[in-house]
Amino acid sequence: MGSPHDVIHLVSASYGSVYDVNRADMASRFAERDGLPPLHQIRAGCSVWRHPVFRGVWVGASLVAVILAVVVMVMGGDRTLFLIGATSDAHHQIEMACETCHAAPPFSSTRAASKALNKACLGCHEVELDVARDSHPPAKFRNPRMTFLREALDARLCTTCHAEHRPEITRKGAVTVAMDFCVACHSEGDRDVRMLRPSHAGLDFASCATSGCHNYHDNRALYSDFLVAHADEPWLATNPIHALAAILRSPNLRRDHEQSEAVAPPEAMADRGIADQWAESEHASAGVNCSACHAPDARNDTSLADVEANWIAAPSTGVCANCHDKQANTFVRGRHGMRQHPLVAAPRSLAGGDLSETLAAWLADPAYPAIMTVAEARIPMRFEAAHRVLDCNSCHQPHSVDVAFAAVESCLTCHDDSHTQAFVGSPHHDLWLAELSGATAPGTGVTCATCHMPAVEFRDQVMINHNQNDTLRPSEKMIRTVCLDCHGLGFTVDALADPDLVAANFTGRPAIHVPSIEWAVRHAVSAMEDNGS
Repeated sequence: MGSPHDVIHLVSASYGSVYDVNRADMASRFAERDGLPPLHQIRAGCSVWRHPVFRGVWVGASLVAVILAVVVMVMGGDRTLFLIGATSDAHHQIEMACETCHAAPPFSSTRAASKALNKACLGCHEVELDVARDSHPPAKFRNPRMTFLREALDARLCTTCHAEHRPEITRKGAVTVAMDFCVACHSEGDRDVRMLRPSHAGLDFASCATSGCHNYHDNRALYSDFLVAHADEPWLATNPIHALAAILRSPNLRRDHEQSEAVAPPEAMADRGIADQWAESEHASAGVNCSACHAPDARNDTSLADVEANWIAAPSTGVCANCHDKQANTFVRGRHGMRQHPLVAAPRSLAGGDLSETLAAWLADPAYPAIMTVAEARIPMRFEAAHRVLDCNSCHQPHSVDVAFAAVESCLTCHDDSHTQAFVGSPHHDLWLAELSGATAPGTGVTCATCHMPAVEFRDQVMINHNQNDTLRPSEKMIRTVCLDCHGLGFTVDALADPDLVAANFTGRPAIHVPSIEWAVRHAVSAMEDNGS
């Protein structure tokens, strides 16, 4: 059995308790007090561990587990267990497509992995940063003169401020850096904004990026010169109208079409309702016949025989991009369509070759839906819409092409947050009903799409931006493209900074005032006085 001292030493080694005694009965009492198993069981367990067979089995099992983990990480298989933390609301759709962001080859150096990771960020976000004229581009911080600033905040890397898998510190916009990050560059010497701007003297650096003050990347509607230029605007414009939306909503001169003009197989024409919808649609007016979607490979779209030979009863929404490529390109940049972005890594599959079907199936990545479903959203959504997928047909009825439905009702049938619930009956909704009734001109109504999927001009063409996130985060991004068509800048900044007013879908007036414009005007006047102007 060994000496009592041996027993006491075993207990202390196994449980981290130090017992300065050398009697077995004392050790037993201490073990009982601590809720430990009897000493003979402890010794027996340790004896098994010392056995070479047991050690061999344990080491072998550990090696197998490590090998399987490496295979799953590098070759294929379910990697859910390897998520080191929940992904942000923006990226949870693609969290299993690890190679999308972690693009460096396996076992790369830390520097190479970081470089590939940050390059992947720009692969998806560079276009919108260019459009926003990024006020803090990485190139600015690559300048050797900025070396001392990089020691506090290395702004050359996206991941400095946007670290994934860190839910405990992640805020809106997938921001993970402290709220007072501006202090890194704007708090010392001739760069101390509190000395340069008397209006900022008593402000906390944690308030820099609050609503109506500054945006790190897109500051187009908040920089001083812009604020001064729009300082005296009334809260509501004399003629509030969205000019680009008016172009798209204006009735087009078109001739009436007949069902007989549709070129389709007889069985497809049996549903007269569909034929009627097509005859009255924008597609028919634009000369888009049934074959454009149902028989895109037909050489002669006026030949019924050729159309029948290439007929697809239920074409995928991929055919929409044949004509609407610009809209499709913006759709995949938003949260509705990001899973279809061309840079998102496809699921890995090792099927075929010498692998057995069982092994190939085990090594295949889980097949997440190619198109996001409503149930996967992390914001309040309607229960009855959970099964719906987010593609072109989610908002657009393919035969009637009802853009009015797509602009409002399609949103209300899925979203269930307070802002959406408050739209019906809001001043914006009343304006939309007035436009639909013909009481007001096209472009005067405000829909969900007016603000979140606005009409934009692209290469001398007016189109709808289908990236619904483009004006959403931060909300000041919609000031120039949407809000200023109808409202003054001061009212707009205050309204967007008032969370209760946003939740009420802007029914009422702002209860919050952001003094940015007054500060900018005072600074401009002071600068003119100093210059003797």
